[in-house]
Amino acid sequence: MEIVLNVFLPLVLQLLVLYGVSQAIDRLVLRYLGRGWYLALTWPGVVVHELSHFVGCIITFTRVTRVELFHPHGNTLGMVEHVQTRNPIKNIIISIAPLFGVTFIMWLLTRWAMPTFYHDQLGVVRGALQDADTYSHFFSLSGAFISQYWDSLTELLSVIDFGQWQTYLFLYLMITLSSHAAPSNVDLKHTYFGVAGLGILFFLLILIDRWLQTQATWIVVQWLSGPVYFLAQFLTIGIFFSFVSLLVMGGLSMMGKFMKKGSI
Repeated sequence: MEIVLNVFLPLVLQLLVLYGVSQAIDRLVLRYLGRGWYLALTWPGVVVHELSHFVGCIITFTRVTRVELFHPHGNTLGMVEHVQTRNPIKNIIISIAPLFGVTFIMWLLTRWAMPTFYHDQLGVVRGALQDADTYSHFFSLSGAFISQYWDSLTELLSVIDFGQWQTYLFLYLMITLSSHAAPSNVDLKHTYFGVAGLGILFFLLILIDRWLQTQATWIVVQWLSGPVYFLAQFLTIGIFFSFVSLLVMGGLSMMGKFMKKGSI
C-alpha cells in the first residue's frame, strides 16, 4: 500500500492544487470583471478547455455526439457531449483532460514568450525524471516540487520584461487559461466513479498479492511509476503560472477595492 501511495500521491496532489487554484482564479476573474467582460476576455480558456475534452474522447476512442467550443448559456460556456462509457480509465481521462490540455498550451506559450525560461524548466523536468528512481518516499517528492516552484519563481522574476507588450499578452493568456483548467462539476461526477473503480482494482490486486504471495502490485506500480511521475512533473508549469495568475488577479482586485474606497 505504501508504494502505491508514494507513486500516485504526488500526481494526485498536483492535480488537486491545479484544480483549486483554477477555481479560485475563475471566481476572482468573474467577480472582478463582471460576466460581460469575463466572457469576452476568458473565451480562449474556454476553447482550450473544451478542446481538451474533445482530445480526451479521441484518444480513448469515445464517440463524440456534440461539440460547442464556446457557447455561453446559463452556467455553461461550452460543451463536449459523448456517448456514456463505464470504463473508469476513460472517464478519468476525458474528465480531467483540461488540466493537461491547458498545461500543454501553457508550455507552448512559455516557449514562445520566454524561451530561456522554458528551456531551463524543461531541463529541470528532464533531470527530475532521470532521478525519479532515487525517490522512495512521498515527502521526498513533495520537497522536490516545492523547491522546484521556488526556483522557478526566482528565475521568472529575473527574466520577465515588463517593457515588452508580449509580456502582457502572455500574462493575459495565462490568466484566461488558468481560470479554465479545472474540470467542471459535471466532469467531476464522472471522475468520482472512475477513481473509485481504480481504487477498488488496486485494493483487489493487493489482496490477491497477500493471498497468493505474489508481487503483481509491485510490478504494476513499477510499470506506472515513470509515466505517473512524468505527468506530475509536467503539471508543474501549469501550477506555477496559475499561482502567478492568481497573484496578478488578487493584486488587481485589491487595487480595485482601494480605488472604490478612495472615490467614496
